[in-house]
Amino acid sequence: MSESRGVKIVIINTQYVETDATSFKSVVQNLTGKDSKVAHEPSSSKQHGSRNQAGAGFGNGVSGTSDGRSVMSRGMSFKDLDRLLTDLPPFDELYRLCRD
Repeated sequence: MSESRGVKIVIINTQYVETDATSFKSVVQNLTGKDSKVAHEPSSSKQHGSRNQAGAGFGNGVSGTSDGRSVMSRGMSFKDLDRLLTDLPPFDELYRLCRD
């Protein structure tokens, strides 16, 4: 009664890409094959400029606050996340530190 279905295999070709906020849309459209024409908006470039100046670590995922704390930002890449996770201490050690 039950039909056995074959296994579906999907091959995904990954590609590491770095971009800034102003050209993100065109990079995505280029990778997906969509029309990559983007109209330049002068008001958005002013906004991005102030954002870059405000966050010292814009683009690398971590920025500092005035009191010295680090906070995560949206500009973090998978490469930065991987580096962050590999630099973390083992879970048992983190648990022990939080417990104390």
